Amino acid sequence: MAYTIKEILRLSDQDLTSLMKEARESSWHTFGKVLKVHYLGEKFPSISVTGNYCAQNCLYCNKHYLKSMKSITQPKNLVDFAKKLESKGGNGMLISGGYNEESQVPLGDFLNSIAEIKKETSLQINVHAGLVEKEQAKVLYEIGVDVVSFDLITDTDVINEILMNGKKGQDYIRSYKFLVDAGLKVVPHICLGLYYGSEKGNFEALKTVLEFNPETIVFLGLIPTKGTKMENVSTVKPEIMAKAMIYVRMNSPTIEQSLGCMRVRIPQYEEIAIRSGINRIAIPKTRTLEYAKNKFGLEIKRINSCCAL
Repeated sequence: MAYTIKEILRLSDQDLTSLMKEARESSWHTFGKVLKVHYLGEKFPSISVTGNYCAQNCLYCNKHYLKSMKSITQPKNLVDFAKKLESKGGNGMLISGGYNEESQVPLGDFLNSIAEIKKETSLQINVHAGLVEKEQAKVLYEIGVDVVSFDLITDTDVINEILMNGKKGQDYIRSYKFLVDAGLKVVPHICLGLYYGSEKGNFEALKTVLEFNPETIVFLGLIPTKGTKMENVSTVKPEIMAKAMIYVRMNSPTIEQSLGCMRVRIPQYEEIAIRSGINRIAIPKTRTLEYAKNKFGLEIKRINSCCAL
């Protein structure tokens, strides 16, 4: 049974618990009682092609997360790194970086290198490109990118106040459509609580996503990060996470759902995701895996890659 956004947001605690059960049983029926557990790291590193540089100063990040990525700012070095990675048993890499003034990750100089990596290695490539134009999307497809991770934000108020990049929701939808139309596998990422910990904009973005019927949706959660202007903001409520996952499951049961790595490591988030029928979790806690096995009898499948693949 499909549900509207208003119906989902108005659920009582009792009805929410009932729908969580229905959602996870729907998930198990479609995908089996399996929890895919994804690990980034030595076999699947995250690369920043801009080092620590980003032209934007988003309130929730302010360049903080670039520091944890491996900096490779020269195209030739990316090819050398990829070949060494494969020789050591690596599976692939996430290629990302900071944004330029147009909210794009400046991949232009690296496109030939990515093409070479795809031709000469068996590595999987996940690209986070930011906003793109039609021709850029075509090139990403032509060079063989395996998947594009796309942060979909459709609420212009959220964009103006949190990202402050002068863009609108339609700019993000337009780029998303370019990527899909180019033939790429696009995995939308929805950051729950991005607007000061509230659900503002989240369900409208999910409604847009369902119109494209992707294979997978990745849910993220705002991290109140020290040193940013949002360091004291509340995290999104766990029941909002549950409602978002239920909304997707009840309206599009064949979409795989993942809890991504960019989230606060609160065990309750992981447990409520399992109760809501999540299919994948990035870097879960050990107690979460025990909960999945002991409470619901889920088979745990460990994968050394990002959860978008």
